Amino acid sequence: MSRNRLSLLLAVLAMAVVAVGGFFLAVQPQLAQTAAAHTQTASVEQTNDTSRSELARLREQAADLPAMKRELSTRATSVPDSARLSAFIDELNATAAAAGMQVSSFTASDATAYSPAVAAEPAAAGQGGATPSASPSATAGAAPSAPQAPSLVTDAAVTGQNFSVIPVTVAVDGSFDQALQFVKGVQSGDRLFLITTVSSAERSGDDGAASSSSSWTFGGSIYVLDRSPDAAADTAAAASTKG
Repeated sequence: MSRNRLSLLLAVLAMAVVAVGGFFLAVQPQLAQTAAAHTQTASVEQTNDTSRSELARLREQAADLPAMKRELSTRATSVPDSARLSAFIDELNATAAAAGMQVSSFTASDATAYSPAVAAEPAAAGQGGATPSASPSATAGAAPSAPQAPSLVTDAAVTGQNFSVIPVTVAVDGSFDQALQFVKGVQSGDRLFLITTVSSAERSGDDGAASSSSSWTFGGSIYVLDRSPDAAADTAAAASTKG
């Protein structure tokens, strides 16, 4: 091989080495940085899209915030975070006065921890022995089936750690129509009062004769929901233990 050809070959080889080295030392880092920049840009765009969606959701909630605050205030009054028996008695007195009655007695028992209701197990098919087939005439005259009880609804956020029940009994004196008006007022009042028992006793007049007024006794429950952070933590711990 001549000297000129060898020099040319070495020059071409050197150029190739320089080109490859330039690619790895200059071009490749730039390409890597460009790819990283594209990836970062896509991630930022995705984050921005998520932020825009969250911002739109928060704006919608902010528009509903006044109504939500009013509803919260109503519910907090209906089921307060303490017994507040004095306020409840004042409400009973006002309701009775509006119905033309007066509260003759009021008693409240100690609060008890809430125990979630448990749905009854459905009866097994055929339990209790075989039932004879009804004749066509008997079927035609059979009484309609009993209405189905509403489905049981519970909330894991309401437990014995933060929810309590206070049994109360209130007695009022008045006529039947006045008692109906009193019950309607109590059921639509600020404080939730679930009436479970009703009894009445006819009152006698001053001369011993029967009068149109009766003594009405209503028994039921009012409720207290502890909204403190400690109660919420106890409820969460109880839920995790059950899980």
